[in-house]
Amino acid sequence: MKALKGEQFMNSKRNGCFLIASRFINCLGSGIYNICIPLYLLANTHSVLTTSIFFSIIQIPAIVLLPFLGVWLEKKNLKHGLMLSNALSVLLFTVLNVFLMTEGFHFYFLLGISFLEKINHSAFHVMSSSIFARLIEKEELVQWNGIHSVFDNIAHLLAPALGAILYAQAGFACAIWLNIVSYVLSIALTALLTYKHNKHIAATKPQPYRLRLKEGFQFILKNKQIFYLFILIMTLNFLVSPTEEVFSPGIMKTVYHFNDSLYGWTASAVSAGVILASIILGIKNSKKLSMKTCFYVQAWLMIVTGVCSILLIKISPYGFYALYLALCFLSGYFSTFVNVPLTAQFQLMVDEEYQTRFFSILSFSSNLMIPLGTLFAGLMSDLLRSDVAYLLNGFLMILVLILVFRKLISEKVN
Repeated sequence: MKALKGEQFMNSKRNGCFLIASRFINCLGSGIYNICIPLYLLANTHSVLTTSIFFSIIQIPAIVLLPFLGVWLEKKNLKHGLMLSNALSVLLFTVLNVFLMTEGFHFYFLLGISFLEKINHSAFHVMSSSIFARLIEKEELVQWNGIHSVFDNIAHLLAPALGAILYAQAGFACAIWLNIVSYVLSIALTALLTYKHNKHIAATKPQPYRLRLKEGFQFILKNKQIFYLFILIMTLNFLVSPTEEVFSPGIMKTVYHFNDSLYGWTASAVSAGVILASIILGIKNSKKLSMKTCFYVQAWLMIVTGVCSILLIKISPYGFYALYLALCFLSGYFSTFVNVPLTAQFQLMVDEEYQTRFFSILSFSSNLMIPLGTLFAGLMSDLLRSDVAYLLNGFLMILVLILVFRKLISEKVN
């Protein structure tokens, strides 16, 4: 029995390493492309409007199709699905590079390839989130989600720099070839996973597509604890996610009029906090903060930022800047102590047969709440001021947290 348990944990460790490495390389490749493509478009169209239209066209369908992708993927072998997703990326980018070498720039062809790749990347994200709980022992889910978060964030930090350097030094085609190599490596690493497909799920009687999609939403609504946790993550996306795009530049540039180099350090401070928290979560026996505490700390950080900005604008602008960097670091740190355990909690609570549907609905809802939250933050910042709007968002978050945690406690009692 002990030998069997030891073998399971060894497989769990091995699977965790290969899955995280595969996802890291995939994210690095897609991140490089996402940086290079706007530079390539601007160089050839000389139009910011055309570039923004291009990204709107490729992003909207990928978001809308997410719940349907989850239904379609639920009975599939996820290991094979991840390998096929990477193989499709190899095919798409090979075709793109050959076309660019023979025909040159063509807006609609580039649009078509990017459109397909965006949907493919969405499917990869859903599958890699859903397969996690099937490869990793339950006792190690938070730890491995922490390690996974470290490498995801390193990929997001490295990709822009690598992409910009590659594009400037070697051109768009070289960046695409590197992309192709990254996806081939991702296929090889995924092939090494020890994964047994659940044949019971695959053998269940097929139901109409519309009914399975409806069941996915009903599963969330009927399971009250999952539903309330779902509301919490949507609140985080709506009220906190606009910080990088709206509140931080609003406070730094329009309220305090700091230069671009000073503003740039705020994102680095957030990333440092995220990486440190992810490393701590990845250490097996490290002391973890409660998710509830971290939610409240995140809200209070927003309130403290708003209050300090209002009070220090005439007294000590650079004193506020130093304080704001510390607050950005803490924001990244505590938000990670919310996101990572919450993901692990969903992986534990959601039945295997519903996981692809659940994570696709979660991604769809998150992708919907972020632009809505950004729009709300922009309107509030315009009407009031960025720091005042941020302060109010913090109070709104505390109100939602009180209501939701009260409901969660009553559910546990009942």
